[in-house]
Amino acid sequence: MVLKLKDDWPLLRGKIHFDTATTGAVPASTLKIMEEYVADVTAMFRGERTWQSGTADWAKRRLNSKKLFAEIIGGREEEVAFIPNATAGINTALNMVPVKRGNNIVCTNLSYPMTATVVNKQRDRGAKPKFIKNKKNIVTLEQFEKAVNDKTAAVVVDQPSWFNGYLHDLKGLAEVCHAHGAKLVVDGTQCVGSLAWEADRWGVDFVATSTYKWLMGGHYGQSAGFLFVSKPNIDATQPVYVGEKTLPPEVGERNTIDEFTLYDFKPRKGIERIEVFPRQEISYVAVENSMKVLLAHGKKAVERQVRDVDNALLEELTKRHFRLQTPKEEERRIYVNVQVPDFKAVGEKLLARNIYVAPRIGGLRISPHFYNTEEEAVALVKALREVTKPR
Repeated sequence: MVLKLKDDWPLLRGKIHFDTATTGAVPASTLKIMEEYVADVTAMFRGERTWQSGTADWAKRRLNSKKLFAEIIGGREEEVAFIPNATAGINTALNMVPVKRGNNIVCTNLSYPMTATVVNKQRDRGAKPKFIKNKKNIVTLEQFEKAVNDKTAAVVVDQPSWFNGYLHDLKGLAEVCHAHGAKLVVDGTQCVGSLAWEADRWGVDFVATSTYKWLMGGHYGQSAGFLFVSKPNIDATQPVYVGEKTLPPEVGERNTIDEFTLYDFKPRKGIERIEVFPRQEISYVAVENSMKVLLAHGKKAVERQVRDVDNALLEELTKRHFRLQTPKEEERRIYVNVQVPDFKAVGEKLLARNIYVAPRIGGLRISPHFYNTEEEAVALVKALREVTKPR
């Protein structure tokens, strides 16, 4: 059964866009919201309306984006922080994990290079990175069980693997971590908005994401992010940085209006203590509307549509004897990577046909969202066969 869409996506007209893992298409209603926001701000600076009258509603929408993200991630609003992007979120999360010299941080060689960079940076704190090597493009729970020990401070994974869509068992992985007193830190950028997350129930400690992919928040240049922090971790430690929201609200207001007495440091309680300067208002206003669109379709229905399209891709690719870099089992993937000779040139040939995929690590990453269809999957594989046929 095809999911009936409740909005329009102008970017998709005349194209087959299977590249949400790079940038998601944006609903027409979100584009309209962005245009209205820019018009309001422009009017303010022209002196056509007061500052307060032009910003009050947008400020409410920005704050409401936390509530909507909490529903999408499977947590509570008070567990959601505004962050600049996913990388800032992973940095923040690891800075909130207590690390002693001699501890280790477990990661995998399926992780995105930026994630690996943040893990390697923990050497400065005395921690030793341990990178688990994948076996045929997967890292099993058993491999984590062997790598994690009582000296492990954190396990850091991408969900899914950025290049081939491989999904970790986050619930099982959280149990492994917590059995040794370690924290589970997840970069969820590549599937928050496509999978029906249950972060609290799974026991995940931290989830960071950017807004420009499956959350459909707009171009990455205007992107923002969210950081989910499970309740027990929020007040346990303070990140190394501080900002406008770190102090109790009455202290911040007093010191900008009535007096200046910032000679002591005492962070507030709650999630805002980790927000340096949570603005990027247009980004949160945009993604707030896009998350409404997502939730209007239902989290489980969205995931089912993505998986159905994914399954159609896998069936067609297997039927045509293409070699995959992705597990065949539905529960272990959320998009696919197919190996093709001269994969970069093949990607360019598909682009010339208005078919959008991404060349990644010896193959083509094909990443559907709920706005894609099984018919598009069949058309994509047909075109792939045509452009890879020897002359």
